[in-house]
Amino acid sequence: MKLYKELAEWWPLLSPHTEYEEEADLFLKIMERYHPAIKDALEFGSGGGSNAFYLKKYFSMTLTDLSPDMLAVSRKLNPDCPHLQGDMRTIEVDGTYDLVFIHDAITYFTDKADLLAVMKNAKKHLKPDGLLFIMPDEYTETFEPRTAHGGIDKDGRGMRYLEWSYDSDPDDHMLVTEYAYVMRDRDGQVTHEHDSMKAGLFSMPEWEGLLAEAGFKAHFERVEFSEEPGTYFGIAATQLE
Repeated sequence: MKLYKELAEWWPLLSPHTEYEEEADLFLKIMERYHPAIKDALEFGSGGGSNAFYLKKYFSMTLTDLSPDMLAVSRKLNPDCPHLQGDMRTIEVDGTYDLVFIHDAITYFTDKADLLAVMKNAKKHLKPDGLLFIMPDEYTETFEPRTAHGGIDKDGRGMRYLEWSYDSDPDDHMLVTEYAYVMRDRDGQVTHEHDSMKAGLFSMPEWEGLLAEAGFKAHFERVEFSEEPGTYFGIAATQLE
């Protein structure tokens, strides 16, 4: 996506970190229910670092992402956190952690083999009693076509977006999201961009089966956002003996 490359500098205007405080708190409550003594965490697909901005108050965080441009955005927000560039399927980070956290970046995988590779790599980076927490955007059981919009003005610039998600083929384990961006620079110049994303769409039993193959037991936890419609479930994955 352009948003994670040439348009990455606009990310804080499209999705400001202040919009993540509630969700980070909701995630933390689930994490602590399954692992009440988290001291260190590794995040795969950390993006702009918005969840880390809040979670790092409770434990140390090491942030990883495939996009060097998004890591640059996150470094400005989280200069106190180590940042590493790499693919979550294969990245090797020194040490093991109490928690591996994967937010909606997991959604970009449309193939089960890739999901399994991520899960196995997460397990490799966990301590024996460590927790894997995944927050997929959608499941087959919960997906509904939707539109969303947002964006803010800050420091003389502004951005607005329109987002449209739909599933044109129920049998292909994929959904499509189209984005329209309108950006106003400090000199008043307005530009328009279009972006498109394909995302994985798998059922809860499919997630559960893949996690079991990787050595985890899946616990689906309902996450209720105060201002975001829809049905959402995080996955707290504990390690099998």
